[in-house]
Amino acid sequence: MDLSVVVVARTRDVLSALPSGPLGRTAEARRRALRSQADRDDFVAARLLAARALREAGAGDVAPAALQQRCAVCGGAHGRPLPVSGLQVSWSHSRGWVAAAASPAPVGVDVEVSSDAAVGEAGVPLDALTPAERTLLAAAADPARAFRLAWTAKEACIKAGAAHLDGLGRVEVLAAPDRLVPSFGGLLLSSRAFRGATAAAAAEAPAIWHTLGDRGDLLSLPVGGRSVGTPA
Repeated sequence: MDLSVVVVARTRDVLSALPSGPLGRTAEARRRALRSQADRDDFVAARLLAARALREAGAGDVAPAALQQRCAVCGGAHGRPLPVSGLQVSWSHSRGWVAAAASPAPVGVDVEVSSDAAVGEAGVPLDALTPAERTLLAAAADPARAFRLAWTAKEACIKAGAAHLDGLGRVEVLAAPDRLVPSFGGLLLSSRAFRGATAAAAAEAPAIWHTLGDRGDLLSLPVGGRSVGTPA
């Protein structure tokens, strides 16, 4: 049975546990253009974790420079990542957290850190929610956390090719304030909550969730509870 490998970890743990390598000319230029060292670290860590996810999925040793992106609109070296060794790959980073996924079928992953902004304030676009999702948030004990769950799932759907940014208000992913619907657009939805971050994956093949061990090994993240060594 084909499976999707999903890995979530803190940036500092990725940089400590995984060997670095050249990013390639285009990615290195993008890294240098970032203003803060923290953003540059996230940028590198996301690609290192993506290479690790690809290895776990059967691609063998993948150098970060092998990770390429191409925009479907302009053809530029940004946008959706290109397949590596026949595997789809996706990655995400958010202020000290990174996530990556690899799969033989379409896959997308997103991670978002906790925010102090209240739902409805700047940076928290309620128009990205369906009417039913807005109702769920209004009744949620923690509306910001429920919004992060919805947002990460919708971003994952975009990255997997099942949704578009300008149509998120029609993408319904929340079944409850703390639970996603099983699938959207032919993709299976899943998520994991961490202390300080939320991650979601949208994948055609079932997702197996992991975090990163001290030596670069992958530790399983069960649906309920957490394994020893996870960042949650």
